[in-house]
Amino acid sequence: AQGLPHEGISFAFDGRAHRIDMSELTGGKHVTVYGQTEVTLDLMQKREAAGLVTVFETSNVALHDFDGTSPFVTYDKDGLTHRIDCDFIAGCDGYHGVSRRSVPDGALKTFERQYPFGWLGVLAEVPPADHELVYAHHERGFALCSMRSPQRSRYYVQVPADERVEDWSDDRFWDELRSRLPAQIAAAVTTGPSFEKSIAPLRSFVAEP
Repeated sequence: AQGLPHEGISFAFDGRAHRIDMSELTGGKHVTVYGQTEVTLDLMQKREAAGLVTVFETSNVALHDFDGTSPFVTYDKDGLTHRIDCDFIAGCDGYHGVSRRSVPDGALKTFERQYPFGWLGVLAEVPPADHELVYAHHERGFALCSMRSPQRSRYYVQVPADERVEDWSDDRFWDELRSRLPAQIAAAVTTGPSFEKSIAPLRSFVAEP
């Protein structure tokens, strides 16, 4: 596992960082920064070690009778259709996955709000600006200093929803990020070429029941 234990978190307002000591407030507890790729790798290794089968590179995945007593899943792989009979189906494939789309029309009541901004994020092989997460409020928009490891940093800045990632060079991103951080933290930002850069549009989506 590549989890990074953090005992606190910082919030920055008006150019000043305010650290919240979560360990002190919770009797010694802490949070762990545990990147999605590392979570997935660890889970897949555990499944393999337990002799469990994980099926990749499938198509035409379909859920059947999931609201009945004998649900099953079908999928195509290597030119053949396969079937898995289930006690129940856990649809953990996200908003764009087949599980949500398989729910009959009218069975769910949904609530959605699209926000007029997104998060422009970069990954870079540089050490983090701080050993814990920093959330910054700024008149130009939000900024976040995070990390995947002690040598790999993840940074975000808030941008308008119609912004194009192609318009953001690495130099422009680093300049904008540092302008939104307190001076001491901005000075600790190590810049370098990004190997991933994208804009994530933000929204809230809730479905019931």
